[in-house]
Amino acid sequence: MPQGQRRAEISTQASPQPDLQPRPPRHRRLRWLLRIAVLVVVIVIGGFALLGLTGKPLRLPVWVIAEAEARINRMIDSAIQDGASVALGGAVLLVGRDWVPHLELQDVRLINPEGKSVVVLPEVQVVIDPEGLMQGQVKPSLLRVIGAQVALRRREDGLFDLVLGADVAGPAPGNLAEVLNRIESTFDLPALQSLTRIEAQALTLTLDDRRAGRVWEVGDGQVTIGNSPNEVSMSLGFGVTAGGTSLARADVVFVGQKHSSAARISATVTEVAAQDIAAQAPVLAWLGVLDAPISGRISAALDVTGRFETMEGTLNIGAGALQPTAETKPVPFARAGLAFSVDPKIETITLKDASIESKSLRVKLSGRTNVAGLNSGIPTSFTSQIQIRDLLVDPEGLFQEPVRFSEGDLDMRLTLQPFKVEIGQISLREDKTRLLGKGVADAKPSGWDLALDVKLNEIRHDRLLALWPMQLAPKTRTWLVNNVQRGLLFNVEGGLRLRPKQDPLLSLSYEFAGGDVRFISTMPPIKRGYGYSTIIGQTYTIFLDRGHVTPPQGGEVDVAGSVFQVADITQKPARAEITLLTQSGITAALSLLDEPPFRFLTKAGFPVSLAEGRAVMVAKLALPLQARVTLDDVVFSVTGVLSQVMSDSLVKGRILRADKLALKADNTGLQIGGPGTLGQAAFDATWRQDFGPTERGKSRVDGTVDLSQSTLDEFSVTLPKGAVTGQGTGQLHMNLVKGGGTFQVNSDLTGIALRFSPIGLSKQPNARAAFEIAGKMGSPASIDRLALQSGDVSIEGSVTLRPEGGLQLARFPSVKSGKWLDISVDMTGNGPGKDLGIAITGGRLDLRGIPGGSSGGGDSPPLQVALDRVQVTEGISLTGLRGRFTTTGGVQGDFTAAVNGAAAINGALAPDQKGTAIRITSGDAGAVIAASGIFSKARGGSLDMTLHPLGPSGVYDGRATLSNISVRGAPILAELLNAISVVGLLDQLNQSGLAFNSAEAQFRTSPQGVAVSRSSAVGASLGVSMSGTYTSAGSVLNMEGVISPIYMLNSIGSILTRPGEGLFGFNYSLSGTASDPRVSVNPLSILTPGMFREIFRAQPPSRAPAKPRESTR
Repeated sequence: MPQGQRRAEISTQASPQPDLQPRPPRHRRLRWLLRIAVLVVVIVIGGFALLGLTGKPLRLPVWVIAEAEARINRMIDSAIQDGASVALGGAVLLVGRDWVPHLELQDVRLINPEGKSVVVLPEVQVVIDPEGLMQGQVKPSLLRVIGAQVALRRREDGLFDLVLGADVAGPAPGNLAEVLNRIESTFDLPALQSLTRIEAQALTLTLDDRRAGRVWEVGDGQVTIGNSPNEVSMSLGFGVTAGGTSLARADVVFVGQKHSSAARISATVTEVAAQDIAAQAPVLAWLGVLDAPISGRISAALDVTGRFETMEGTLNIGAGALQPTAETKPVPFARAGLAFSVDPKIETITLKDASIESKSLRVKLSGRTNVAGLNSGIPTSFTSQIQIRDLLVDPEGLFQEPVRFSEGDLDMRLTLQPFKVEIGQISLREDKTRLLGKGVADAKPSGWDLALDVKLNEIRHDRLLALWPMQLAPKTRTWLVNNVQRGLLFNVEGGLRLRPKQDPLLSLSYEFAGGDVRFISTMPPIKRGYGYSTIIGQTYTIFLDRGHVTPPQGGEVDVAGSVFQVADITQKPARAEITLLTQSGITAALSLLDEPPFRFLTKAGFPVSLAEGRAVMVAKLALPLQARVTLDDVVFSVTGVLSQVMSDSLVKGRILRADKLALKADNTGLQIGGPGTLGQAAFDATWRQDFGPTERGKSRVDGTVDLSQSTLDEFSVTLPKGAVTGQGTGQLHMNLVKGGGTFQVNSDLTGIALRFSPIGLSKQPNARAAFEIAGKMGSPASIDRLALQSGDVSIEGSVTLRPEGGLQLARFPSVKSGKWLDISVDMTGNGPGKDLGIAITGGRLDLRGIPGGSSGGGDSPPLQVALDRVQVTEGISLTGLRGRFTTTGGVQGDFTAAVNGAAAINGALAPDQKGTAIRITSGDAGAVIAASGIFSKARGGSLDMTLHPLGPSGVYDGRATLSNISVRGAPILAELLNAISVVGLLDQLNQSGLAFNSAEAQFRTSPQGVAVSRSSAVGASLGVSMSGTYTSAGSVLNMEGVISPIYMLNSIGSILTRPGEGLFGFNYSLSGTASDPRVSVNPLSILTPGMFREIFRAQPPSRAPAKPRESTR
C-alpha cells in the first residue's frame, strides 16, 4: 500500500469517534472541562518550559500527527479545492532559546486526487507564531524546507509544469506572474496569514526544457519566498549544472505586488553558459550561438498579463567562441560586454554599449535590433543597425600591423534556426578610406558557408599589404612588400568564399595609380604604373595599363600592357609568370636586356648602344618569389621587333640599316635576324648567341646575302669593270669569337653573270654554279678559300685583305676551263680607285679550245702573263710564254715564247673585228719552221706572220713572209729535184743548201690543221710555189705546186703566173704524211708556158684542210 494512503488511513483511524451516549448534565460538563483545561495548561506550560530549558526535541505521537494532517487537509481543500491532500511521516516539537516553538515535519508529501505523491519534502521546519499561539491558534511564521527536490518542465508551448518531487507534473502555471499569484493566494489562507518567509535549503531543481531540448539541474539551491504587507517576493540562488558538469551560479529575485499581476524580476549570473541564458530568455536567444560563460545582471518588469514590459541588463562574456553548431569551426574571442534594454512592445533591443575583444579583433558597438517573434516567445530573426567605433583587426601573426577603422555602420540580420548571418551592408571609415561590404555566413550541417564581398574607395599600397594575411602565401606577400614600392590603390573589391570541406576561395581586385613595381630585384622598377590587379582563387595577377622602366642607358621603356601573375599563391615558394610588353628605343631595350641576371649583350661582347631605332618586345618570364634569384631560376622567352634600325658601330666603317629585325631570346640563347643592308650590301640573316659556359664569347650568323657588284664595291673588292653583272644570293654562315671568327658564303650564282676578260672566262646569268668563299675575320680579315664551279669552269684560291680594308692579294692556284685552260692567277690590289694587278703566273692554254667570243673586251687592267705552255695546233705549242696585255678595247700586248720549246719568237696581240689578231716574228725563221714540225731543213732567215681570227674558236686567216732562208737536205725537195733531173741543184741542196731570197704564204689555220691557199719561195737557183692542206690529225699532206729551175732567168714569166713560178716549170703534188711523203711530178708540164699551166693544176683548196679519211681497218 502506498505510504500516503497508509498514513491517511492511520490518520482516519486515530480520529475521535462521535459520542453516542446521552450528554451529562451541564454543570458536570463544565466541571470536567475546567479540570481538563487546567491540566492541559499545566502540562503544556510544563512541557514547553521543559523543552525550552533542555532544548531536546519532542516527537509527537501518531494521533497528533493525524490531527495535524486533518487540519492541514481542511485548509488545503478550502484553498485550492482540487482534492489534493497532505500526508505527514512524522513531527518533532522544539522550543528554541528564544522560547519560540518550532515544529519539524518529516517526510511531507502532497498527494493528488489519484492518490499519487506529487510533492516529497524530506524535512520541513515550521516556526510557530507566538502571538497566534497565545490566542490559541497554531500559525506558522516561517517555513524552512530542507533537501527538497523540484522538477520543472517547460513544454514546447512555453508553459511550465511544476513537479515538486520525482513524480509526474501537477498543475501548469502559464507564466511567472501566475506563479506569484498562486503564492500570494497561499499566503492569504487564514492558517498562513502570519507566515512571512518560506526558505528552501539544499534544494535540487531539475528543469526539463522541451522547447530548448535541454535538461538543467540546480544543486545546493536556496529559495526564499517573502510575504510582506504589499509584496510577495521569491529569490533563488543555485549552482547550475548541465549534463552533470558544474558550470556556474545564478541568483534570481521575483517581486510581485499584492492584488496585482505586475511583477519585477532581476537575475544575477556568474559564469553561466551563454546557451543556458539564451534558452531561458527569448530576447537573448542570439547568445545561444556562443560557447562562453556570462556574468552580469538582468532586470525586467512584467505587466499584468505576465509578459515582459521592459528589460535591461549588463552582461560580461568571458573567453569562448562563436560556434552555432558542433560541425562549424569555432571563432574564438577573449571577452565581450554589452549593456542593453528591451522594448517588447515594438520588439526592439537597444544596444547601449557593447565591446568585443579577441586576439584578432577589438571593437565597440551600439545600435538597435528588431526581434521578429519576440512576443511569441520564439524569436525567428534579429535585424540590426549597428554603429561601429574603434574597430581594430589584429589577428596574431596574420597582419603586419593592426587594421584600424575609427567608425562605421553595420546592417545585418541574424536567423537562429538555422543559423545564418546576412550582412546587408557594412561601412567602415578611417580618414579618407571608405570600406563597404556585404555578405552571408551560414552554419551548414557540415560547417561554415561564408560569402563576403568588400569594397574600398582608396588605400595606399602599404596599407593594403598590411591587410594581406601574414600566413596567406607568405612568399608572395614578402615579394610584394619588397618589390611594390609605392602607389595608391582605388576601386578595391574583394571577396571571400568558404565552403564546407573545401579550400577557401579568395578574390581581390583593385586599380592602382602611381605605382612603382620591381618585377625582378636586379632590374630597374616600373615607375608611375597605372593598372589593375586581381586575386581569384589562388591566382594573383597585376595588369599594367601605363608605366615605364628607365634602364641605365637609352631613356624610358614603355611597359604598358605588361602582366604579372602568380598562378598559385599557396605554393612554396610561389612562382611568378611575367609578361613584359615594352616599347622603346633600341638602346634602352638592349640596356634592359643587359641588366642582371640576363647580361645578354655583355655575354655577346656588344655594347648596348650598338644600334639606333625602335624596339617592341614581349618578354615572358617565370621565376620563384624568393630573396635571391639567379639566371638558372628564371625561365624566360623574349620576342620582339626592332624597326628603323641603324648602326655604324656593329661593322666598323659601314652603316647597317634594317626596316625590321626580329629579336628572340630564351634560356638557350639570344638571336636577332631579318633583312637589311650593310652599306650597299643587302642581307637577310640571323645572329645568334647561345648561352652556357662553353659559349661565352661565341656567336654565329646564318642567312643569305645579296651578291652583286654593289656588294663587292661595299667591301672594296675591286674586279675589272663588267666582271660581275646581275644579282644573286648566297647562303651566309659566320662563327664569331671575340676579335675574329670564321665565315662562309655558298651560292649557285643564279642571276649573276661573270666575265673575266683577261683570261677569257665567263658565266651566263641563268647558269647554275657552285660558289664558296670562306675565311677568317679579324684585322685584317682573310679569305682562305674561294672556289667556283660553273660548267667546265673551276676556280680555287685564297684572298689576303689589307688591314685597312681592300684587296691585298688574291691567289688562284687553279683556274680551269674545260680542256683549254689550266692556269694560276694572282690579283694584287693597288688601293682604292686603282686598277688591280692581274698576273697569270703559270699553267697552260690551248688555243684550239677557246670558246668563241672569249677574246675579251671592255675595260680591264693590264694582264701579266707567264704561261708554261700555249697549245696552238696539234703539233705546235708555245712554251715559256711571257707577256703583258691589256683588254681595253680588246686584248692587246706583246709576248715572248718558244715554239715547242725550241725556237724563240716574239709576238703581239691586237684587237680585230672578230677577236684578237696575232703577229709573230722571229730572227730565225728556219728554227721556227723546224720547231713547229712543218719543215725541219730550213735554216736562218727572218719570219713575220700575222693571224686574223675568223670568229670560230681557233680559226685564223694567216699570212707569213720569210726572207734570206736556206734549205739543206730536204728530202721532199731533193726528190722533186731528182724527178726533174736537176743535178746541180740537187748537189747544192745536199751540200751548201739552196738559198731563197724570200718566201710568203697565205693560209688558214684551225684546230684541224692548215689550209694553204697560196705560198711561194724564190731564190736565184729555184722558185717553188705550193698550195693545199695539212691535216693535224695524222700529219696528212695534200699539197701541189710548181717548181721552176734557174729561177733568176725563168722568173721573167712570173709576171704572167704566180709568185715563185717561172715561165717554164714542173707541176708537182705531195701526198702521204709528213713522215712518209709521196712526191709526184708531171714532166710534160715543162712544155706548157706559165700562162697555160693552170690547165694542169688542180683547183686550189679552200682555206680549210681536208679531213683525214677514216680507216677501213
